[in-house]
Amino acid sequence: MSFIAVGSSLQLSADDTQALKSLPVATQITTKKALQGSTADLARLVDYISTLNSSRFTCLAPVFHAILDSIQVPNYINPKTIPIIMSAKWALIGLVKISTVTPSDDAVTKYIVRKWDVSYPWMRFFARNCLPPPYDVSVAPPRPDLCNVFDAAKLCITPLSLICTKSEEGRHLLRSSVSVQHFVAQLWVLIGNLQGDVLQGDPGTTTDGLISMLRASFALTNHVCVSESEDPNKITLPLSSYIHAAGGVKPVVFTLLRYIRRITRDAAAVEEPRSWTTGDRSVKQLHLYTVGLHYSFEFLQIISRQDASCRAQLIRQGSIRTVVDAITLILPRILVQTSKEMDFHPQLGLAGRQNVLWLGYSYIASAIRGADDGVTAVCQAIDAGLLRTLNQGAACPPHANRRDHPSRGRMGDIELLFLLATFFIYHRVVESLFRDFISVQITPVQEREIRDQGLGVALQLVLTSGADAVHYRTMQPTILHEYRCSGPGCPMCKSDFVSKKRRCSGCLVSIYCSEKCQRAAWRNGHKTWCQALRCTVGPWGSRDIRKSLQVIAGFESSEISGMAKDIETRVREAQRQFPAFIDRLVLVLDMTVYPPEVRVLPVHMLEQFPGNDPIWSKIADDIRARSNSPPKGYMFSVVKVHLGNTKFTLFSPSTALRMGFEDQYFWDDEAHDSEDEDEQMKIMSLIRKYKEKPELLNDTDASEDECYEV
Repeated sequence: MSFIAVGSSLQLSADDTQALKSLPVATQITTKKALQGSTADLARLVDYISTLNSSRFTCLAPVFHAILDSIQVPNYINPKTIPIIMSAKWALIGLVKISTVTPSDDAVTKYIVRKWDVSYPWMRFFARNCLPPPYDVSVAPPRPDLCNVFDAAKLCITPLSLICTKSEEGRHLLRSSVSVQHFVAQLWVLIGNLQGDVLQGDPGTTTDGLISMLRASFALTNHVCVSESEDPNKITLPLSSYIHAAGGVKPVVFTLLRYIRRITRDAAAVEEPRSWTTGDRSVKQLHLYTVGLHYSFEFLQIISRQDASCRAQLIRQGSIRTVVDAITLILPRILVQTSKEMDFHPQLGLAGRQNVLWLGYSYIASAIRGADDGVTAVCQAIDAGLLRTLNQGAACPPHANRRDHPSRGRMGDIELLFLLATFFIYHRVVESLFRDFISVQITPVQEREIRDQGLGVALQLVLTSGADAVHYRTMQPTILHEYRCSGPGCPMCKSDFVSKKRRCSGCLVSIYCSEKCQRAAWRNGHKTWCQALRCTVGPWGSRDIRKSLQVIAGFESSEISGMAKDIETRVREAQRQFPAFIDRLVLVLDMTVYPPEVRVLPVHMLEQFPGNDPIWSKIADDIRARSNSPPKGYMFSVVKVHLGNTKFTLFSPSTALRMGFEDQYFWDDEAHDSEDEDEQMKIMSLIRKYKEKPELLNDTDASEDECYEV
């Protein structure tokens, strides 16, 4: 039997013809009629796919491609062109069916990539005529009579997902073609805007979660479009091209966050698996949604890393809260200890499921590190319940510690915990932390059911630091938060001059109720230490740093006291390493890492202020004039902090506050002496204290409008 395509002299290859002869005779006759132009027989042939043995499906792929190759996309839709359009529709549906039922067979993928110039124009045709506008899905498609919305979406998305999953050439096609990338971006926005699983008035959809499955599977295609090519010699389009195709930064961000929320919702709604086996329907659905979240999180990281405007917009639109909510909902569903066969399955195993969590944690960490205002990002994460989620993870089985299981990854839960701890020095974070602190630290650690010991220990360390931060924040007197006058002997209290306050424009720390008090303080010693105080809040006078000096000073004193022996050792090493600067050494407390680290360096090696202002040398000279030999082996200490993507080296806050405020500022050294105190009881007593009197944490700061006067 000769199989010849309609309207063309194109014949199937000898191998393809021989493969078709293995089909039943009735199917061969139907195939021949379909090639000769019978739309009804072509539709019947597509229906046969559900009844034929799966191993014989792929021999029909050349038939469908031959039909597509023999017809062209019409410029107009009229009664004469409708049979051609229907033939193309059924041919594409046939390819989609084959790829869906035989996912392990690469034959269809090879055909689609090889004949992309044939399939792609028809995909665009059905998207243009049978799908609603991407940004307003309530508008009816131009020609819904040709194909329902769901089938049209499948015709467009399935081939794209197929080639980017199984073919490097297909992935390169998505990354290098402006037209294809524009097509993918428009489809991505459209699928993200579809409401629910049922399209009103569309007979092609059901309530079986088909749209949500389509959304989850398309996440990979979208991610591939903007990811780097595996081959460095192959050109990849810039991210800006994709953003432009999708309609700008806001549509990209809104659609991505909507994808994550809806995939998370669908994953949470999946029924509990009856048995964790590869054939269980719920397990397969969870796997699909997990993969969708996996690539959505990766897409988050890519656009956040490569585009500053996307990164800022993501933070503003609550991306961190969205990711935390997603992890919170799916964590108990996927971190389930089953059987060895399932736990180490290449696709459905714990490695892939757990990696989704690490990707979510990694995005949160990268968003915090790359943000201009990392404090806001950390507050967003804590307010979203990140500590509760990590606490919940500590009660899950420690799969990462099992033999032959992959490690936690470069940025897992423990690393994220330690990053959060580096922001506990800021008053805004402390306030957010306290709101979440009580719900996390409900019972002593030894009474909690902790199955992941590594995460449990890390969580306890961080919560202890959080309790210390709350303690430092509420110590009295809180002159930096109450805007008390820094004038010597001034009796005015906070309420007397809230609207009249004046801040020294030199140090940006000291506040005065009147010019008289300001002049008196200047003559009384502020002139000497104004420059040092300015170094305490950084060259730009960051509001977060200025309002957090009391907490930073508390951590500084505590850490230096606790590392006294280590500091002595480092001082001796620095004296041997820098013999010419033995009397000009400085202690650097690095609080951008957790636990904090210390170094001892010569003063000229400190990070310079903008404009190479020799501020550190000036302070060193002033201290040198007062004392020829440093009593502790170093002249003074500095603290290194960060606010996200910026780092600051600050003059010792504890020293500066003592110098600048003298009798108005004091430090209770007994608060740091906890050698004989049960640390856990200390935390619990603090919780009970502030739970009974939450007003102790009320922020009494004035408005943002501050008058900087000399």
